[in-house]
Amino acid sequence: MGRRCNGEGSIYKRSDDRWCGSYFDAAYNRHYVYGKTKGEVKQKLKVKMSSDNVSLTGPSPPRSLPTFQEWVLEFLRKYKKNELKATTYGSYISVYTVHIENSKIGKMRIDRITTDNLQKYYNDKIAAGYNSKTVRSIETIINSALNQAIKLRMISENPNLYTTIPKKQRYEAKVLSKEDVEKILHMAKSEYLYPIIITTVYTGLRKGEVMALKWENIDFSEKKIHVKNSLCRIEDEEPDANGHRHAHYEILEPKTRKSIRTIPMLDVVYEALLEQKQRQENDKNLAKDMYNDQGLVFANPFGIYYDQRVFHDKYHQFLEKYDLPIIRFHDLRHTFATLLIESDISMKIVQELLGHSTITTSMDIYTHVSDEKKEQALKVLMKAVP
Repeated sequence: MGRRCNGEGSIYKRSDDRWCGSYFDAAYNRHYVYGKTKGEVKQKLKVKMSSDNVSLTGPSPPRSLPTFQEWVLEFLRKYKKNELKATTYGSYISVYTVHIENSKIGKMRIDRITTDNLQKYYNDKIAAGYNSKTVRSIETIINSALNQAIKLRMISENPNLYTTIPKKQRYEAKVLSKEDVEKILHMAKSEYLYPIIITTVYTGLRKGEVMALKWENIDFSEKKIHVKNSLCRIEDEEPDANGHRHAHYEILEPKTRKSIRTIPMLDVVYEALLEQKQRQENDKNLAKDMYNDQGLVFANPFGIYYDQRVFHDKYHQFLEKYDLPIIRFHDLRHTFATLLIESDISMKIVQELLGHSTITTSMDIYTHVSDEKKEQALKVLMKAVP
């Protein structure tokens, strides 16, 4: 293929056999002209060039442009911090730190990033074993940062628009069976983690919600639990003296308004919480002046919320001790939902108990469980047919 002449670089043939050319006006907005032939489009561009203050390539970028990682961090701090919840903003900073900062693409000047650069970057992430959710989170930040760069006239177009990333995959949680739950009820009552595990299995609270529960949220007389807060992990924005970023925990409002809810307390949860209250009184007597009472239901032996790594280790030791499936703590919430659906509880009730914003969210997560119930219903119908 021969080298293109001046004025032809922005001309190409469309799939509908028409020719198309583009140009930029003085406000840095891109426009298009069309024609049946390449020559016709070229002539239209010449007319535009002679009559208006336009360019085929757009205004020249400033001489001093930031690297991509410099711009993404500035974009997050200047344009996203005030519109996001602290937890969401912290997760964005975490994605930046792990995946963009000091990466090959992060060190490139922003105007030199191409679609090929970005596509290779995403492909490498997938090849490295990152799941689709992680790659999509990275892509969301990159796309937003590049769109803002266009508004500020740092670049002429967003090269990320032409990349492809994995489709969102539905997560099918591993859950405990009825038999597994019965094993815990009958064999593990003396375990330190028994109250928090049983409370989670029979309320469906998120990990952050159960960790943030306070005794003032427990109504023993009415047998109700009021969910009002969540223990949230927040990434620190500024690195320490060694350049490392850390995280801290805060008790905040739940993720959505629907998450603020009241859950009936089953007898088994009522008994587990009474046991937890007695254990906590023992902890107070042992720790004495060292006990920092913050009113938490599930606190460590000194009254503050659990160290999450320590809790994670003890939780897995619990599962292994009783030969239970090794599942995430969050999957105890999925266990609760699955037990409800298997008991023919309506999806609307499941949504309300779980604190999902819409019933669609519940349906998307538990479609596979619903499908199994449909199959069982049809089998029952077939048996009834003479």
